[in-house]
Amino acid sequence: MRVLRMLLACLCLPAVTSCSLRQPAVSTVDYAFDIPAAARGPAGEKSIAVAPFTAGPQAAGQMLLYRVGETRYEHDFYNRLLAPPPQLLTGALRRHLSQARAGQVREPGTPLGSDLLVQPRLVELYADYRDESRPRATVAVVLVLIERGPGGSREIFERTYRRSIPMKAVSPAAAVDAWSEGLGHIFREFTADLRRAAG
Repeated sequence: MRVLRMLLACLCLPAVTSCSLRQPAVSTVDYAFDIPAAARGPAGEKSIAVAPFTAGPQAAGQMLLYRVGETRYEHDFYNRLLAPPPQLLTGALRRHLSQARAGQVREPGTPLGSDLLVQPRLVELYADYRDESRPRATVAVVLVLIERGPGGSREIFERTYRRSIPMKAVSPAAAVDAWSEGLGHIFREFTADLRRAAG
């Protein structure tokens, strides 16, 4: 009988504990980039593959990141991106190059291969609140353009594209809007550089 009482007490304990520790659900807001569509240009003749974005440690997470001091950053646990930034940006850059008609955009590793390979890396993505009267959204991307041919591959260029866009308010939505604007500038500048380099 004593053993039975002990077993019943053990079985009831998790239920009591779970009831007493129940907390209200944390509400989060998800955001997606809204990068302006590319302007159509003359059709590029070369095929282009865009490798998946990689990201530095400060730019890889879904939670929005705020710079609040020279060496201090804070994550926003309640506001985040819909998916990790590299995942969102890989498709966005491929769409941009297709819309701009910079070339025939292909998936990396397709049987047809490609003439050019783009290797992108996101290195900065944060809202700069060091001066809250003038908040800015900072984004920086390293883009490497590689030419591939029968004789092998050669790097055409590696460039860092960086934008710091004034925000309309101190808010998560304003940060994402400004990042989207900055990424639009970066993608347009890179597309122009790619066209010049590819001839």
